[in-house]
Amino acid sequence: MVAKPKARAEPEQAPRRVGPARVGTGSVTSKHSRAPLSPLPATLEPELATLVSKPPAGDWLYEIKYDGYRMLARVDGPDVRILTRRGNDWTSRFPTLRAALMAAKLPVGWYDGEMVLLDGTGMPTFNGLQNAIESGANADIVFYLFDAPFLAGHDLRQVPVEERRRRLQEVLQETDRLRFSQEIEGKAADLLDSACRLGLEGVIGKRRGSPYVHRRSDDWIKLKCTQRQEFVIGGFTWPDDSRANGIGALLVGYVDEGRILQYAGKVGTGYTGKVSAALRQRLDAMSMPKRPFAGPTGHDTHATWVRPELVCEVVYSEWPEGGSLRHASFKGLREPDDKPAAEVAPERPAKARTRAVAPPGKLRITHGERVIDPSTGLTKLDLATYYAQVARWMLPYLAGRHAYVVRFPTGIEGERIFQQHPQGMAGLRGTDPALWRGHEPAIAFESAEDLVRAAQLDCIEIHTWNSTANAIKLPDRVIFDLDPGDGVTWARMRQAAELVRVMLQELGLASWLKTSGGKGLHIVVPLKPELEYPTVKSFSEAVATHLGQAVPQLFVAKSGGRNRMGRIFVDYLRNGQSQSTAEAYSARARPGMGVSMPITWDQLAEVRSGGHWTVSTAIAYLRSRKSDPWGGYWRNPQHLAPAMQRLRALI
Repeated sequence: MVAKPKARAEPEQAPRRVGPARVGTGSVTSKHSRAPLSPLPATLEPELATLVSKPPAGDWLYEIKYDGYRMLARVDGPDVRILTRRGNDWTSRFPTLRAALMAAKLPVGWYDGEMVLLDGTGMPTFNGLQNAIESGANADIVFYLFDAPFLAGHDLRQVPVEERRRRLQEVLQETDRLRFSQEIEGKAADLLDSACRLGLEGVIGKRRGSPYVHRRSDDWIKLKCTQRQEFVIGGFTWPDDSRANGIGALLVGYVDEGRILQYAGKVGTGYTGKVSAALRQRLDAMSMPKRPFAGPTGHDTHATWVRPELVCEVVYSEWPEGGSLRHASFKGLREPDDKPAAEVAPERPAKARTRAVAPPGKLRITHGERVIDPSTGLTKLDLATYYAQVARWMLPYLAGRHAYVVRFPTGIEGERIFQQHPQGMAGLRGTDPALWRGHEPAIAFESAEDLVRAAQLDCIEIHTWNSTANAIKLPDRVIFDLDPGDGVTWARMRQAAELVRVMLQELGLASWLKTSGGKGLHIVVPLKPELEYPTVKSFSEAVATHLGQAVPQLFVAKSGGRNRMGRIFVDYLRNGQSQSTAEAYSARARPGMGVSMPITWDQLAEVRSGGHWTVSTAIAYLRSRKSDPWGGYWRNPQHLAPAMQRLRALI
């Protein structure tokens, strides 16, 4: 545990750690046999945490967020290497740490952790760490280890994080140079408050049961005490006093989505005279005549411009949208081979910590502060903001479909109102009455404003038909809603989904997968709209019945809690005319506010529940994606008649 500064007048209670401070030797538990054997890979891309503004619901373990460098150690007998998160080999820079790793006699493996330097009070100092790395005087660096995705010849990436950490703790003999990053116990908000009072950077949360993945993940989250980010140095101003070799302020920026360097603000504090002089010497050698930022800085007339190559860490109190950094302070430089300037993009939290983000346009959200989910503290404005932001992903799935909404005027613990028509709900759009003669229009969603208006009217869930206005009586999809009964583990849910997928493949049908946002999974088959609802529903019922007969210990085709005990109901009833299913990206009115998220079949192994993504975490995840997991869905409408013939032959 990092000690608090001794100079504090009032002692602060530190978060309580879970587990012993020191653990056993390098022996390996026999439970490794549960993980597959694997040769040690030559490289490893680490899992990265997602910045959030408040702790989400769920079962999480928390650690201190150390103010240092993320590093990995690859141990293969006498071959011990120390690498940055980008894979740069820095072994030669840290001979003392390499010797400590060799002396620890760790099993063959990849070890993930944070490299820090502690000051005289026991607090991490990033600037001191940077100076130690640059000077080579780094014998006092401490390596806090927190994960081991490969260990003792086994691939532990699919092993739950708490089990990986337990196995790491078993083999690590702590020393002054090697330490285990302990779990800290307590409520997340209290832990963060305590960490902030102690002067720490924040806390890291990890979802219990989650695997180790090679990307930024919302299974790992970071909660920060202060706003902190990396920026590119594009220029500087001279000091106001008579010093000829110092820095007045750094002019910094970030790379936007168009790969253009935008100005973010000036950084005028945080460096001593010695650091200021060293920066000046380095920047003078990089000077250039032209401003590197796309727009003016407000300091153009007295700025010295430099090639935008150096990256610095900055803390600040606020960074308004479209504005400049406020109260920004320099923390240190990043090594160029660890963080190239071209990769410095703004990191915004999934939820703003200081204020909620208003939805777009001029729509007014009344009672936006009202809490709709007591388990997380999410408010009505949070929901409206989510729907405003998710609209560009969600609207293609809503286009032309009859929609129903589920309203909760007093929050998810209050009255539930299933609303099928827009009458009496000012601002909601209706479908064309001619589409379904003899019935009132359903609800239609055509814009982000429509989604925000629904949130204003306390609509949390959005459900849709299986057909569109192009052929309202002919469904263009069939859905299998896997609904687990009591006692069904998530591993069984994964198994069930794969079995349904295989059966559909045998029938010649490709399928797509999404979480339900609640407890289950939705398997969706896109169809050519050529058969009427009763025929499609009969097909889905026959599939569900066959699954229940073929694998009765796992599936059941009858609804009702008693029938589903320990089994999964294959809900085919969603496929009848005027029936509906929670649409892709719809929020769900359950504790935690899960979201129905489209995923690839390969992602199923990483998903921990039907509510894996939430209103708090979904947008950050969607923005991090490089491709649409359902990209092929739109291009693959399928004929159902051949599959029906194959099914009849099968049963």
